[in-house]
Amino acid sequence: MRSLKVIGIVFGVVLIASAAFSDSRFSVFGKVNFIAATGLESDYEVGVNEFPFVSAYQNLGIGFGLTFGKTLFAGIEGHYNLSGKVTLTGPPVDPDTVEVDTYRYASGLFIFGCNLVNNRRVRLYLNGGAGVRYNLEDEIKSYVSENGELTEVDPPDKRSILEGFGGAGLEVYLSRNSGVLLSGRYLYVALEEPQKAMVVIAGVVYRF
Repeated sequence: MRSLKVIGIVFGVVLIASAAFSDSRFSVFGKVNFIAATGLESDYEVGVNEFPFVSAYQNLGIGFGLTFGKTLFAGIEGHYNLSGKVTLTGPPVDPDTVEVDTYRYASGLFIFGCNLVNNRRVRLYLNGGAGVRYNLEDEIKSYVSENGELTEVDPPDKRSILEGFGGAGLEVYLSRNSGVLLSGRYLYVALEEPQKAMVVIAGVVYRF
């Protein structure tokens, strides 16, 4: 986690500088994660990984954010992500499928960004960030495959996993202090086989 410590130090410096010219915002939002399909036939291993192909899937989440700064800004986000339904598929030499539930997880992120437009009514920005995903479940789950085979799914090997993102967002203010937000981001998760996702976020924001 050495890289996370470096991110934390840089974040602290930017946060202090941003707070000196504070334009603070607190947001609460919902989100949809669109996770890309993964898997290679070469990953197939009898008795170890009999379903190497993981379908694309979606899962929902909620979160909050707090940022400081007028032109450049920094902040933090916390996310709670629900499980989703995903289909695991075997290779042609051992065709079978099973639908399973993904594991719930939480994420904490350091946020950095730049406002392209920032006035009383509209804020348009680019942002990025990095942090840690923490898996909230560690039990082995059992399912029955399409061919009637008992299938056990192990939780991720690591409880804590690094992740990072880049994206853009728009806030529209309906009053002096409150408004709505919409943003999109590309997410990268540093699993053994990297996970990539598009994330759509919508919520409310309060400026103070």
